[in-house]
Amino acid sequence: MIKWKLKQVMVEKGLWTGQDLLDLLEKKAGIILSHTAVMQLIKQEPKAIRLQTLEALCVALDCNPWDLMEYTPTQVKREGKLQAVGESGGPIQPYARHKKTEKLKLNESFYPEEDF
Repeated sequence: MIKWKLKQVMVEKGLWTGQDLLDLLEKKAGIILSHTAVMQLIKQEPKAIRLQTLEALCVALDCNPWDLMEYTPTQVKREGKLQAVGESGGPIQPYARHKKTEKLKLNESFYPEEDF
């Protein structure tokens, strides 16, 4: 789970409103965001964020990305035991593909001949 901590960082830097952040983004990072976009970043945890926006926040707030977010591995229950997401019992398996069980005829190859 990733916790978005923009509000907390803003308070630590003495910024109390979205307009304060807008002004700082324009002055220090040279980026102009809409008031609505900034308010969404402050009030809600973003589902996705552009790296350009994340970098601008870091420049404006004089911090690094890990100051703006906190990562805690999510636990899922699988076969009676807790397991972190992404962990599996073995190597990562590719998605299911059709098996190539048919044998090629003598005159066929994997790649058909092309006339150039």
